[in-house]
Amino acid sequence: MNGSLSYPPRPRRLLSIDGGGLAGLIPAEALILIEKQLDDLTGQQRPLCERFDLIGGTSTGAILAAGLCLGLKATELRDFYLNFGKGIFTKVFLPVRFWHSYPSEPLEGHLKDVFGENTTLGSAKLRSQILIVAKNATLGTTWFFTNNPKGKYYSTNASLPLWQIVRASSAAPTFFPPRKIMVPDQQGQVHNYEFIDGGVSSYNNPSLQLFLEATDPQYSFGWPTGPDKLLLVSLGTGFNSSTIDEGKASGYNLLDWARYSVKGLLGDANLQQNVLMRLIGEHPAGPVVVSAAERDAVRASGAPGDSSLATLDAGLGGRKLLTYQRITVSLTRERLDGLGLKAVDPVKVREMDAVDQIGNMQRIGAAIAREQVRMEALKKFFV
Repeated sequence: MNGSLSYPPRPRRLLSIDGGGLAGLIPAEALILIEKQLDDLTGQQRPLCERFDLIGGTSTGAILAAGLCLGLKATELRDFYLNFGKGIFTKVFLPVRFWHSYPSEPLEGHLKDVFGENTTLGSAKLRSQILIVAKNATLGTTWFFTNNPKGKYYSTNASLPLWQIVRASSAAPTFFPPRKIMVPDQQGQVHNYEFIDGGVSSYNNPSLQLFLEATDPQYSFGWPTGPDKLLLVSLGTGFNSSTIDEGKASGYNLLDWARYSVKGLLGDANLQQNVLMRLIGEHPAGPVVVSAAERDAVRASGAPGDSSLATLDAGLGGRKLLTYQRITVSLTRERLDGLGLKAVDPVKVREMDAVDQIGNMQRIGAAIAREQVRMEALKKFFV
């Protein structure tokens, strides 16, 4: 992007992509169909960076978001997982595995190759506004990296290499080591901060932060709200409740609990964000398949259910702040059977590093895309 922020007088369009390791194949398949349907609807073949004004992602979603903002086709990003996924998730040797399971070098090498080693957050190569979520472990705060030239920290972050920011967002504890980034502050001092996966926060699903980034005056976009003025399409990587077999929890060691905590936090964060977005967002009119998966998860968790959400909604006066479309899937036996995927083991595909399940993750993504991607219902935002 250049140094200015000028937009035509039309509704603003946001795209949010969750974290989830190799399950990034699920939203990747949705992106392929979104791209095709928009090309067919408009009669023009254009990359999604020209369809959406702000694209955000966490962890594996950051990889997809960065690639889209650089103008890559959705199929190219899908192929990133197919071509490099197995190599990225190759175990390190002991005793290094005591600290993390996988080396950072393969992932970093591919990020440099695909995004460019010298491409910065402020580079003109980025053709859309971007938001990447990472956790600053040194300061204990969640950072939202954007290329908004009016943003508060743009002057200090614009020169940071994009691949390093994406790598930082993808540094899931116990899986990859933290990523160190030399970050200058506004007084000119440089800090060697260590970052970990943005999913270790409330923003593994970054939808709410994208909404705030676009509309809250403090972030300097100041885009108007309303179901006809703002669209947010949110892509999930699949989810399930984090369970432990009866009687097994007492035998968990520190590493077991670390992995369980990470997975549990990701699931809880996704649930929280979707509850909030359902509260303030209006589902698109027309034949859009609205997944009941997260609604059911709300009920099972003891969080506010449909009746409670209706009460909260009434407290807002029934006023919706945007059009919100969520595309995701619950990774359960019943759900996969309903998609015609009876040969897919729902337990195996829940692991973010399951290289032997890459093909099945792609099949799930393709099935969900066919079921839930209906850009015809969102046509008014794009034509």
